[in-house]
Amino acid sequence: MFAWIGGLAFFLGVVFFVKYAFENNLISPPIRIAASAVVGVALIAVGLLPSLRKYRIPSQSLIATGVLVLYADIYAAHSSYGLISLTVASAVMWVVTGVALALGERTDAPGILWLGLIGGFITPLLFRTAYQSSVGLFGYIGVVCCGIAAVAVIKRWPYFLLAGAVCTVVIELMWSADYFMVTDSDNWRNVFFVFQALFLVIAFWLVQTRRASSWSLTAAALAGIAPIVAFIGRSPGSLLDSWDFGLFTLAFAVVGVLALVAVHRKDAGAIATTAVIVVGVALAVTLLGEWKWWNSVFHERPDIINDSPLSIDGRMAMVGAWFIIIYLVFAATPFVCDEKKTWPWVIAAVAGLAQFPLVHHCLTDFLHLSGTPVIARPFRWLVPLGFAAPPAIGIFYLVRRRGVSLSSGDSRLATEGGALLTFVSLIFPVQFHREWITLGWALEGVGLMLLYRWLPNRRLRAVALIVFFAAFVRLALNPAVLNYHPRSHTPILNWYLYVYGIVALCLFAGGYWFGSPRERVYEKQGPTVLYGLSGFVLFLLLNIEIADYFSIGPTLTFSFAGNFARDMTYTISWSLFAFGMLLMGMIKQIRLLRFGAVALLCLALVKLFFHDLDSLSQLYRIAAFLSVAIIAIVASFTYQRFLSAPAKE
Repeated sequence: MFAWIGGLAFFLGVVFFVKYAFENNLISPPIRIAASAVVGVALIAVGLLPSLRKYRIPSQSLIATGVLVLYADIYAAHSSYGLISLTVASAVMWVVTGVALALGERTDAPGILWLGLIGGFITPLLFRTAYQSSVGLFGYIGVVCCGIAAVAVIKRWPYFLLAGAVCTVVIELMWSADYFMVTDSDNWRNVFFVFQALFLVIAFWLVQTRRASSWSLTAAALAGIAPIVAFIGRSPGSLLDSWDFGLFTLAFAVVGVLALVAVHRKDAGAIATTAVIVVGVALAVTLLGEWKWWNSVFHERPDIINDSPLSIDGRMAMVGAWFIIIYLVFAATPFVCDEKKTWPWVIAAVAGLAQFPLVHHCLTDFLHLSGTPVIARPFRWLVPLGFAAPPAIGIFYLVRRRGVSLSSGDSRLATEGGALLTFVSLIFPVQFHREWITLGWALEGVGLMLLYRWLPNRRLRAVALIVFFAAFVRLALNPAVLNYHPRSHTPILNWYLYVYGIVALCLFAGGYWFGSPRERVYEKQGPTVLYGLSGFVLFLLLNIEIADYFSIGPTLTFSFAGNFARDMTYTISWSLFAFGMLLMGMIKQIRLLRFGAVALLCLALVKLFFHDLDSLSQLYRIAAFLSVAIIAIVASFTYQRFLSAPAKE
């Protein structure tokens, strides 16, 4: 420990001495560089002395310190003093790297590489100047990365690859944040792409030589995701500043990450698991970058519409095109990564669902000063139809090209089928908005249930239940739904009937076509819950239609006083509805539905005896009592006839 601490302290002392001499002009730059080179070579020579080699740790410390001093000396000679050209500096660095490789191979000490790694990346920070060459800086970082990778591979220390990638990304992000005061705002992404390519080449070579590991894959993935992280961190310009709007950075970086995973597609075990995580993280970071860019450009920069409307239309179309390109890149994940696994198909489906709102907003809903959308309203349905194309192609590929049977319940087919149904069900919502969003969800739930009958994958039913529940909540628990349209003067045959009626039918159909097996808790209770939700929606429709029929004015009014006919209608309708629920509960043998019918009939009786008896006029009171009495007697007879236990002999 003391040997390594002493070596690091010696290295820092030399660096600070050179820096102090430079700032105070104690000696000329050539002498400083020559003196530092002599010190570095001397340390390596002393560490290699036979008399000192038997003391393994101190000798390794001296060698590592000498290598660090030589790295810092070459970097300072080019970047800070300008004594040698970039070509000469790079060549000398390669020589030093070769020497370090030979020394690491000979001494077999990972500590030398750790010290070389830390010192190699600290050197640019210590020599930071306002006139520093970005080419020289990252040329130096590239040489260090190559040296670290070579030693890590030769000595089979793969964790050094990840350490080198982390240090490289930190330097890149600091440079992108103007820490070195030389960032080129137009070409900053090029630096990230170069290092992404460098680590991709290293990973490819490791795969070819069968030396790849999760460490190397993670290192290359970190370098590939770094451009997206930098994109999120930098404040994007306005829509009018850059020809590619910055979205080229996201698309190109994602292509590199998928290429990296594709290289490792034949690997299994821990590497395959790491590949899943890499693509998932890339998708999440990409979506975060897209929404960050969107918010910065269109919400924090309202001045973007100062250009001509025609120009804005064209630029918005190009933005939408970039989002579509990013979606298509992720949609290709199964074909370039591993089509036999389920996770690439899940990535493709999730990417489509996440990209759709951005594309839809760009191509249909973005209004500029002229008030004209880019795509006319009659053709909005083309957007979800276009997004449905990749899942349809995936299904065709699996069924026709790979011979996957629908009856197998393959998860890949289920994923693509669910995505296809989602986009198809979005055709009506994006065209008409408002209540059609709820109708689209309900129809999608029915589609998933029907798909399960051909493709028996249990996840389809689970997703269908979630979609059905979302449609129910948006319709039944959302008071704003009644204000979607002004109240019409057409009784019964109005928009309430088709909205609530279609949703109720979809919920009922979902329970009817639920299918089997029913082993898990949600499978056992699923049909019952769907039938119950369907009945609840129909009950809401009944009350809404009654209120609409008796309402006066532009708004819907719910009241149980002041109108004898309305109060009688409520009571009789509740009783008839309860009797219908009772029959359905008997036919489908759903005990909970029968209990609900009994409860609703009791509620109608309570209203009859405690409200209608006092508030209704004589004629309406008679009609209400006779109707409810007949319904109650028939309900009692039905219970006695079909549900009572047989008498014992």
